[in-house]
Amino acid sequence: MKRKLYQYGILLGLLMSVSACRKDMRLFDKDVRSTLEEFGKQNPETKLQVTTRLGNFTIQLYEGTPLHRANFVRLVKGGYYTDLFFYRVVYETAIQGGAEWMYRLDYDLPTEVDTSKFRHKRGAVAMAQYDPSMNPEGNTSASEFFIITNAEEARKFDGIYTVVGEVTEGMDVVDKIKEARAFNEKPVDPVKFSIRILE
Repeated sequence: MKRKLYQYGILLGLLMSVSACRKDMRLFDKDVRSTLEEFGKQNPETKLQVTTRLGNFTIQLYEGTPLHRANFVRLVKGGYYTDLFFYRVVYETAIQGGAEWMYRLDYDLPTEVDTSKFRHKRGAVAMAQYDPSMNPEGNTSASEFFIITNAEEARKFDGIYTVVGEVTEGMDVVDKIKEARAFNEKPVDPVKFSIRILE
């Protein structure tokens, strides 16, 4: 029993130390909507560059999803998307990256779904959602995103997930990432990435 507690303590300590390395971007008890609306007014950027060991690609964020755009820019500017991983490869559908559960933020976002404007096409960037049992409102993860690699497979996502932007350059790099050898959707050698603002 003591050994198990000791091992648990070591694991908890490691997780806490790893989390401490990630810049704290939580909003605690702030009103998420008003905070992001105000941040969005002050930070109008929409163009991002994703850097990986396999090459770089560009994301254009949509102004039509203002809360999600502001949130994405806020996390990029805050250094949150530095040295994270594309930790999931969904066969012939998408790659997923961002912050896994140990980095989960203390807030989520209301969906901004508009299928008349934004659909899950190849290259679309959308925000993930947590398990429905933990998220009955269907809100959006504040930090986890996925990139569609096959539009035919992704049409079922329309009307559920918020599409926040699209890859405008470097889709060949995304395709390289999706080819990573994976077991149960977990890459054996996950690709690290960082994101910076272009304009």
